[in-house]
Amino acid sequence: MSYARGGPKGNFDLGKFIIVKINKGKKQFEMVVDPEEAYKGKQVLRKLREKGEKEKTGQVLTIEDVLGSKDIDLHSIFPTFDFFEDVKKADRVTENDLETAFETTDDRKIAAYFLLEGDFAWTKAQREKWLEKKRKQIINILARNSINPQTKHPHPPKRIEKAFEEARVSIDVNKSAEEQVEGILKQLQTIIPIRMEAVQMAIKIPAVYAAKAYNTVEKYAQVKQSEWQTDGSWIGMVSMPAGLQLEMLDKLNKLTHGRMESKIINN
Repeated sequence: MSYARGGPKGNFDLGKFIIVKINKGKKQFEMVVDPEEAYKGKQVLRKLREKGEKEKTGQVLTIEDVLGSKDIDLHSIFPTFDFFEDVKKADRVTENDLETAFETTDDRKIAAYFLLEGDFAWTKAQREKWLEKKRKQIINILARNSINPQTKHPHPPKRIEKAFEEARVSIDVNKSAEEQVEGILKQLQTIIPIRMEAVQMAIKIPAVYAAKAYNTVEKYAQVKQSEWQTDGSWIGMVSMPAGLQLEMLDKLNKLTHGRMESKIINN
C-alpha cells in the first residue's frame, strides 16, 4: 500500500525536519522525519522493550510491534513516505531496491523499520532540549521521593539541582528518568546527604473534613488501611515517599484548620 509520496524533484528543503538513515543489504536508505514526533515514537518503543524485559519474554521488538502500537502514528513521524538514497539530492530509490532490501514495498512497513532500526541525525539543540527536560524530571522525582537522612526533611529542588552541577551528573537522553534515578542518587550522595525513603504514617481526620481530606491523602500516598469511625471521622495507615510528607501534611492542616492528627510509624 502506498501513502503520501512524491516530494520535490530538486534538493529537499529539510526545514524543521531531520534525516534518518538505515542500512539494508549493501545499500543505504534515507527518510525525512519530524524529530519531535520521532522522539516520542522512540520513547514508546523504549517502554515496550521495558515491558518485555519485565515479563521476561526474551523477545526483541519487531515491525509488527511498531505497526500494532496505538501510541505510534507513522504519519505524524514521517511527513512523506518517500525513500531516498540521498535526501539532500532528492535521489530516490526504486521499488526494486525496496523489495530487495526490505522484502516489501509497503510504505508503512518500511517506515516502521526506519523508526525501529534507523540512525537519527538529531541536532545538538534537540538533544540539549530533551536532556534538560529529562534533567528536570529526575530532579522532581528526587525532590518528591528522597530526604536528607540527617534532618528527615526533603531537599528543595534547587539544592538537588545545585548538587547535580557539583557532581557533574551526566544524563542519558535515551533512557527514562526512572531508569537513571538510582545511579544519579549515588553520585549526589558524594555531595549531599540524600536517600530515597518511604514513610508509614497514621492519620486521623475529623468527620467534618474527612471526605475532602481523604481525596487529598489519596493524591499523595498509598492507603494501606482505612477505617471510617461511627462518628464519621476517618483513621488510616498510609505509605508515601518521604519527600512528599510535608507537602501533604501542610495541605491537610490547611483543609482541617489544624484539627487533623498524624504520626510517623517507622521513622
